[in-house]
Amino acid sequence: MQTNEILIPGVMNDEMIRHARGELPYEACGIIAGVAGKKAVKFYPARNELKSETRYNIAPEDLYSILMELEKKGLDVWGIFHSHPSSPAYPSATDIKQSYYPDSYYLIVSFLNPNKPELRVFKIDGEEVAEMVVIICQP
Repeated sequence: MQTNEILIPGVMNDEMIRHARGELPYEACGIIAGVAGKKAVKFYPARNELKSETRYNIAPEDLYSILMELEKKGLDVWGIFHSHPSSPAYPSATDIKQSYYPDSYYLIVSFLNPNKPELRVFKIDGEEVAEMVVIICQP
């Protein structure tokens, strides 16, 4: 595996898409738990407190409970997930400005084609955006 490749379990990919589809027409969001940039372990869906079609903010009580569970399990914030209901799966200027976790991945699923949602993953550090190669793996 190359350094720009990441593995996403197929079940987790399906969970993220299902969550995002269920939140349409609004952006969906969540946290992916994992081991320090190595492996995605579990997807935690969260509520978008903004109820917006173009922005998200994880509800503070959801974020708190997710982070407490991760701490208990010895896991890290491996990734931050959100959807783009009607725009490409690429970080917006707001997404880049609000990327507070430079060690985490940013996962975006787009519903431009509702029959074939597109998942893309990025590393965002300051203004620098680097796309990762996503490999959906089966157990």
